[in-house]
Amino acid sequence: MTVIAVNAVADRLRWEAAYRSAFSRVYRGLLALGARPDEAEDALQDAFLKGLERSSDRPVASVDGWIFVVASRGWRGRRIRDRVLLPWTFLIDREAPRPSDASRDVLSALRKLPLRQRQIVVARYVVGLTQDETAEQFGIARGTVSATTTQAIAALRRHMEVHE
Repeated sequence: MTVIAVNAVADRLRWEAAYRSAFSRVYRGLLALGARPDEAEDALQDAFLKGLERSSDRPVASVDGWIFVVASRGWRGRRIRDRVLLPWTFLIDREAPRPSDASRDVLSALRKLPLRQRQIVVARYVVGLTQDETAEQFGIARGTVSATTTQAIAALRRHMEVHE
């Protein structure tokens, strides 16, 4: 085994130990945010995998904090994706329930966004791209993705409040 391979195995073992140590605290934190138990577990597993994929050249100051942030972002992203995609499931699956009025409102609000905002929201929350991936795909700066996302979400909220 080479030195690099030994270091990789040691890094993986350290990450697994840190993850196991943080799991129960972060799990409870996700539940406190409103995640269901299955959603919290999924988000934690996704965060664990992202942690394994991280380069050991970029140390994490607080494993608990890093896992919590990554897991909570993943959980929120999945929640938003599910809310946006749910109304469309009946198009794919004839057994799926028809969309509710709230789901139709989300789609209606999404359709009223300017094209660029709609593209960014769909890329981020439906397709699940990161900010960096979205920026690369559209040939724009990461900050533009962030600002556009913020503007789009604010517009969606305003539209949804008007209809409530």
